[in-house]
Amino acid sequence: MHRMYTVSASTLRQVISRALFPIVSLMLIGACCIIPISQAVSSFSEDFEEKVIEGDGPGKILVIPVNGVITDQDTANFFGPSEESTVASVTSQLNRARKDDSLSAVILKVNSPGGGVTASDIIYREILEFKKAKNIPVVAVFMDMAASGGYYISMAADRVYAHPTSITGSIGVIFGLVNVKEGLDKIGIKDYSITSGDNKSIGSPTREMTEQQQKILQSIVDDLYQRFVTIVKAGRPDLSREQILKLADGRVYSANQAKSNGLVDDVGYFDEFVKATTSLPNYKGPKGVEKPKIVIYTRSSRELDNIYQASTAESPDLNRIIKQLVFPGSSARFYFLWTP
Repeated sequence: MHRMYTVSASTLRQVISRALFPIVSLMLIGACCIIPISQAVSSFSEDFEEKVIEGDGPGKILVIPVNGVITDQDTANFFGPSEESTVASVTSQLNRARKDDSLSAVILKVNSPGGGVTASDIIYREILEFKKAKNIPVVAVFMDMAASGGYYISMAADRVYAHPTSITGSIGVIFGLVNVKEGLDKIGIKDYSITSGDNKSIGSPTREMTEQQQKILQSIVDDLYQRFVTIVKAGRPDLSREQILKLADGRVYSANQAKSNGLVDDVGYFDEFVKATTSLPNYKGPKGVEKPKIVIYTRSSRELDNIYQASTAESPDLNRIIKQLVFPGSSARFYFLWTP
């Protein structure tokens, strides 16, 4: 006789996690040696020191890198030290730059597909606040990619430049969801989670989404999208909102396409962008200098200096990782992110 069993979603996840644990463990061990978390030294337990990268002329330009997915959460991993979140890192460097009266300008070196909506918005605001406090130019320079949230934060800059091979755009919002209810029904597993209201489990991977729930989530995406468009309008004042809406359908653009559509100011190379920065009206140094000092901040011992460093690095617990792989909806977020 065929029997049908019912289990809770949390029990199902535990079963799947335990089943996959030995397989994933073998894959990790076979791939490389794992660095124990207890031996990993946090990369953000240190303070900033200035390092000159190139140039010996008058004027000093700080380069702040914005690399990878933009997040407000510190990350721990199996293979090396904990990494400070993008928000905490950029905020720390801006705080350090506020104290430097010899600083002439800042270049954001952006190489990011975007990331969290809130993380991107916080960095955008931090840049604006820095500009108010220091009254020096902040320029965004796009490397391989400055898409979605990477483009969003760049709208706080005075000028936006792209390398000839940069990819940018992807102006829009995504809320990723996966539904496995039909598959679970076929193997006789049901979700009997008890909720306080019909929409409490909205987006659950084990329940069918109703039309009303789709409208609720779409309304949030639409609201965040309109904010993105507003941010672009503020950063690209020569474009009308109607023009931006036509460009902001989620597509990406090459550097030349972005320039022809008014999304960036110019296309070229880093040394050209540096010289252009020295010619900006509020540049605090001799204008048009060929080789000003280009500096970055490196780390040494220090204490925390901003609220965004207060979050604890999320442990790379294997069960948690497997749960997120099997049920990605369990960690669903709204993103300004290009995810092809």
